[in-house]
Amino acid sequence: MARFGRRALVGGAIATPMVARAQPAWPDRPVRLVIPFAQGGPVDAIARLLGEHLRQAFGQPFVPDFRTGAGGTLGAQHVAQAAPDGTTLLVTIDTVMTVNAALNPRAGYDPARDFTPVALLARMASAVTVPASLGVTDLAGLIALGRQRSLSYGSAGVGVPAHLYGEYLRLITGMRMEHIPFRGLGPAVTELVAGRLDLVVALMPGVAQHVAGGRLRALAVTGGARSPFMPDVPTLAETIAPGFDTTTWFALYGPRNLPPPMVAALSREVARFQALHATRERYAALTFETATATPQELRALQDRDAASWARIIQDAQIRVE
Repeated sequence: MARFGRRALVGGAIATPMVARAQPAWPDRPVRLVIPFAQGGPVDAIARLLGEHLRQAFGQPFVPDFRTGAGGTLGAQHVAQAAPDGTTLLVTIDTVMTVNAALNPRAGYDPARDFTPVALLARMASAVTVPASLGVTDLAGLIALGRQRSLSYGSAGVGVPAHLYGEYLRLITGMRMEHIPFRGLGPAVTELVAGRLDLVVALMPGVAQHVAGGRLRALAVTGGARSPFMPDVPTLAETIAPGFDTTTWFALYGPRNLPPPMVAALSREVARFQALHATRERYAALTFETATATPQELRALQDRDAASWARIIQDAQIRVE
């Protein structure tokens, strides 16, 4: 367990005090894990797994606190305004830190200024997915079809990964594509399976079962390497976008100026959590891929992806209505 502020022991005795009083141990009360998306989704799943591990490690509850709305913006605003005392943390996906502010200058927080990166938690690839009835079997066939006629593609709304990946495909291939937003990825996939949509670039859990059952075809996956959950499906980097290495990632953040000892303790416990066999089994069941990064590496990843998505948002002229 990690505790801070206790006076040092030297030779089995309490050292001569150099500070007037010891600081209280952390955490000395329940910690809220703010989840900026609805219950039942992948952010909720990973937050609950992590929260249980942290409860056992630190001896205090790590309580889910759902603050949903505006694509994760409301939850991020809440954490950005919280005191940096270690009692309010954020479990989120990448777009909250890399996309929202670029889409909406009035998002109410600055991802680069208002948060302390703590740890990368996991990655999840997306798959370029079409209905089997569309009659295309690879990405080249989809591109050829998309240059002949307009293709409809679905997402869970403006600025979510499925929308951004769709626009990226449109920009680099010259396909004619029409974006159709839904209230969640589930309805979009339902329409895709029924053949009423041509394409969804969907997170793995939403389509893996349909691909395995032959109702949908996965033509490519995001990320720099093939997904262990669809090893026969090539990456976008292999096919049409050399060097493309972007996935949806999940991370733990605190408010700005979170004390370094708290950051270090949390980062260590996340690493222990990810190394557990039970964690790897649960990750696999949810199609998460294990990913680790120091706080500094997480900041660099955030900055890199924010710059990449900002260019795509500008080139595609994406706006929040």
